[in-house]
Amino acid sequence: MIRLIIVVPFLLALVVFSASNQDPLDMWMLTYSWKCSLGVLALSVGALSFLLGAFCLWVVEFRQGRRARRAEQQVRDLEAQLAQMRAILANRAPPVVPATDVPPVVTSQPHLAGSEEHSNV
Repeated sequence: MIRLIIVVPFLLALVVFSASNQDPLDMWMLTYSWKCSLGVLALSVGALSFLLGAFCLWVVEFRQGRRARRAEQQVRDLEAQLAQMRAILANRAPPVVPATDVPPVVTSQPHLAGSEEHSNV
């Protein structure tokens, strides 16, 4: 939005300038010379600048897109590896935990009553 606020007045001023300067003038650059109106020159420079900026933006976007595609492919590969590892862990038997140095639990035997207690016969 802010770009439009900057670009639209600039383009309007450029169009008004080119419309009011239609007289052909002698232009020269180093040893090359030509006849052209100042308005056409201004529009030409503006169009050339726009195309150069668009090309620079395209190069940057191309690099970013390539990096994004590479990162997305890496994410897909890592998700596939994660799913593979989860499947391996789901199919594996639970690990047997060895007993540590825990003293054995001693349970008391029930006391036998009656004749079963004195059976020395």
